[in-house]
Amino acid sequence: MPNLFRDDSSDPKANAQRNLCGRTHYVDDDTLRFHKSRVLSAHVVDQGLLFAIVTSDGKSMDGGGRVYRYVVFDLFGFVVERAQLSEGYPSTKAATKAMWAFLNALDAKAVTLAAIERETRQHAAVMDWTRAKIVELTADRAA
Repeated sequence: MPNLFRDDSSDPKANAQRNLCGRTHYVDDDTLRFHKSRVLSAHVVDQGLLFAIVTSDGKSMDGGGRVYRYVVFDLFGFVVERAQLSEGYPSTKAATKAMWAFLNALDAKAVTLAAIERETRQHAAVMDWTRAKIVELTADRAA
C-alpha cells in the first residue's frame, strides 16, 4: 500500500529516493548517473498526495550543457508532469517557479483519485491474467 509522501531528509536526493523507492526508478543512483542528473530540490505537495523535484540534467549524452526541469509524481510514482529536455529551463529558479505555477493550478485530489482508478484497473487486469494462467496450467495437468 502506498504511503503518503513525507519529508524524510533535508538532503533533496535522499528525500526523493526515500519517498520514491518502490514507486519508480526515476531517482535511483544508476538512473541519475545514466542521465547525468542531479536532484536539486524535493517537495512534498498537497499533504503528501504529490511529490515534486527539480533536477539539473545533462542536455545530451555527450555532456552538451545542462538544463533544469521539474517533475511531479502521483502517489504511485507515475509522472504527472515533466518538461522534455528540449523544453527545460535555463535556471533552477525558473524551473522552480514553473513547478509551483503548475502545482498551484493542479487539483491534487482529482489526480490522486484518477491514479487510484488507473491502479485498480491495472491490478484487476493482472488478477484476471493470473486467474487465466492458473486455469490453463491446471487444464494442462488434467490432460
